[in-house]
Amino acid sequence: MQQDPTPASKHLILIGGGHAHAIALLMMAMNKPAGVRITLISNLVQTPYSGMLPGLIAGHYSFDQVHIDLGRFCRYAGIDFIEDTVTGIDPLNRTVQCLNHPDFSYDLLSIDTGSTPDLSTIPGAAEFTTGVKPVKPLLAYWDALQNRVLQGDDQQDIHIGTVGGGASAVEVMLAMQYKLHKLLSKEQRRTSHLHFHIICGPQQILTGHNNRVKKRYLNVLKQRNIALHTGFRVAQVKQGRVISDTGEVIELDEIIWATSASGAQWPARAGLECADNGCIRVNDYLQSLSHPEIFATGDIADMVNHPRPKAGVFAVRQGAPLLRNLLAALAGQPLIRFRPQQQFLSLISTGDRYAVASRGPFSFAGFWVWRWKDRIDQKFMQRFSDLTQLPDQIPGAQLKIENPDMRCGGCGAKVGHSILNRVLKQLPPPPNDIEIGLNRPDDAAVIEVPPGKLLVQSVDSFRQLVSDDYLFGQIAANHALGDIFAMGAIPHSAQAIVCLPYASDEIVEQRLRHLLLGASKVFTECGIGLIGGHTSEGAELTLGFTINGLAERQQLLTKQGLQPGDRLIITKPLGTGTLFASDMRSQAQGRWISQALQHMLHSNYRASKILTAAGAHACTDITGFGLLGHLHEMLDGSSLGARLWLEKLPVMEGALACLRAGLFSSLHPQNRKFSPFLDNLDEFSGDTLTELLFDPQTAGGLLAAVSSDQADAVVAELQAAGYPEACAIGSIRPEGNGSVTLM
Repeated sequence: MQQDPTPASKHLILIGGGHAHAIALLMMAMNKPAGVRITLISNLVQTPYSGMLPGLIAGHYSFDQVHIDLGRFCRYAGIDFIEDTVTGIDPLNRTVQCLNHPDFSYDLLSIDTGSTPDLSTIPGAAEFTTGVKPVKPLLAYWDALQNRVLQGDDQQDIHIGTVGGGASAVEVMLAMQYKLHKLLSKEQRRTSHLHFHIICGPQQILTGHNNRVKKRYLNVLKQRNIALHTGFRVAQVKQGRVISDTGEVIELDEIIWATSASGAQWPARAGLECADNGCIRVNDYLQSLSHPEIFATGDIADMVNHPRPKAGVFAVRQGAPLLRNLLAALAGQPLIRFRPQQQFLSLISTGDRYAVASRGPFSFAGFWVWRWKDRIDQKFMQRFSDLTQLPDQIPGAQLKIENPDMRCGGCGAKVGHSILNRVLKQLPPPPNDIEIGLNRPDDAAVIEVPPGKLLVQSVDSFRQLVSDDYLFGQIAANHALGDIFAMGAIPHSAQAIVCLPYASDEIVEQRLRHLLLGASKVFTECGIGLIGGHTSEGAELTLGFTINGLAERQQLLTKQGLQPGDRLIITKPLGTGTLFASDMRSQAQGRWISQALQHMLHSNYRASKILTAAGAHACTDITGFGLLGHLHEMLDGSSLGARLWLEKLPVMEGALACLRAGLFSSLHPQNRKFSPFLDNLDEFSGDTLTELLFDPQTAGGLLAAVSSDQADAVVAELQAAGYPEACAIGSIRPEGNGSVTLM
């Protein structure tokens, strides 16, 4: 997607990846407002579609089929995606607080975080039960439960039950029963030791549905031998049992909690007007009653004039009116009232491929209803999965911004002095002794090099590859430090080179703060700090660092120094090049990118210390030239050769799938020019792992040569130090004249 040429002057933040936000973002991607920076903050990179969750539990769908890939979609739509948990907001200063990021500033805020069963009101519920929401821990629990049943003794009775008689409780219980029976039957094992229970309060099951639906489900529960406990009000939960307010006990080995839901606590703490259940009270425009610059929708919102059940069908219908009012608010235009429908089509599954439909007083059921439901659900999800090329810029809400073509170049393109000063005051001071630096600002930094030390310097800079500025600051810092660690040096200090896109002062300040705080987090962990740098404005964001390091001459590691018989050890898995090339094309799964980022955020600091202490003969970091290119640099000019054990290469999840699809980094073809140094490439033609050798890495691992008698111990030490995928991937042979043999 083409970058918006209009500098951003307003910041719209959406908290949560609920159904209404998903629909609003999908529509906004097709008609994105000019001059607005849009950020989605979600603790899930893939958010579940509730309508298909029972089908996932029953085994009818895969994980990806029922999850909207927020990371991939935001890349496609040109929206910044932040994977983090929101812990609070400050409506007065218009900031959002997160668990693992600095604060975000906003002009307009929308909240769609959903709701979860309230486990706080019943003693023991939080300790001994699993809620039907959040979905991620529920699915982890479900995987573990299936394993326990499969590994258990068929002679031992297992009682599984839900507390709550709503649609979610009934669907989940029927889906679990169906899947467990299917798993055991496949292994020709008995299922009679499994007992299922649904525990209702004072009311019957499926309140809010007509009597025809209730009667159909009562028949289904009877046919499936699921015990229904009506009039049972749970007052206490203990290990393996629930206790009613009258003292009655039901023995349950597994307890799923599916009672009435409540919202998060932080909106009320921030002063937003909320209902007793923690849900934000909103008007007909989906605006907070107390804070008009904040919108809320989905299960987290209570429409005061039009109360409705907490159901996904209402959240989906709120997406379009939410978007209309967000765009209107950004453009300073009147908002439009929204009135939700009173009757709606409900489609509830029964575990197998059978479903019951209802609307108002009507109801019908059958396998054909499940197929109908399946088509509706699949069509909904395809709106997000079947991404197509967006058209060129479509004008949205027009905001008057200074023409970027009229912005100054040269020193006139620097970030303003007041912005820079405010950001620098928030950075931690450098822990080492700096003669002149940010502690005493001057025209240049001054460093006194200790006697007998060698000054090791490196510089790295590249374009932004992830929309999360705070994470990008950490990645860029790790990448720049890699050369210092590869030399066996101790980092001493750093200077930053930053180019920020044109935007309002508030947005520029936030982005600079997030970038430098992210970098400072990495530098502080290494015992160093920023001592200076340079900022400028430009068409796109770039970030780099000059790193200074100090080393004893006898401890200095270089690329040369290989010895016959050495083992080649790698500290991190490969695959960032193809993964982010795929991400740029909106083809990578969000969880692949999320996991790749964790590898890129992992510093090589401790690995460098371990390799230096072990007396590594040679070392380099694997970056742009890929594994083969950097190995060639280690062999260049020597008479030695190397063997690479392809099957031993550690690979990031999704990387091979991307390579097989031909989604290569733009540097990949250049790196393939190292292929003549592979003396048996023809034997492995068609093997995707060979393409991995040419994949450029960002913030990649170290490649070191260690004597064979120490290799196993070094690998074990690296794994114990937090590099679980560190391994030996080859060896050095005494002949070869710089060639590499694949094995």
